[in-house]
Amino acid sequence: MVKQPILILTHNGWGLELLKSVQMIVGEISNVHEVALNAEDSLPEYLERVKTQIEQLEWQENLLILTDIKGGTPSNVALRLSKDYKVVAISGLCASMLLEAVMKQETGGFTRGIAQEIHKAVVDSCQLLDLPIKQ
Repeated sequence: MVKQPILILTHNGWGLELLKSVQMIVGEISNVHEVALNAEDSLPEYLERVKTQIEQLEWQENLLILTDIKGGTPSNVALRLSKDYKVVAISGLCASMLLEAVMKQETGGFTRGIAQEIHKAVVDSCQLLDLPIKQ
């Protein structure tokens, strides 16, 4: 089955470094693309770069877009693109989110339900870690 594309939108390119970290866990990852927002980018320039990347991708159902910060420019661009493209976007990018998304690339398309599964997996993975108390 074809791996569905994942588009990562982050500030200053840290999504690429996160991708490298996840590759340490699962091995080679394919069809994951990042468009970094750089300090010198204007909003229209960044939007156009993201559109250019999207036009090069083929997907079923929805294109999955993962963004770093809710309310940040990359997230706002993802929302804006949802007017013109079939996308499902999730903010709060972290290693567990990217890992879960990569594991679901072969599901035949990123539906809203699959996006909700990815979101739930991230929420479940975020926990306060405590050592057991010895008695």
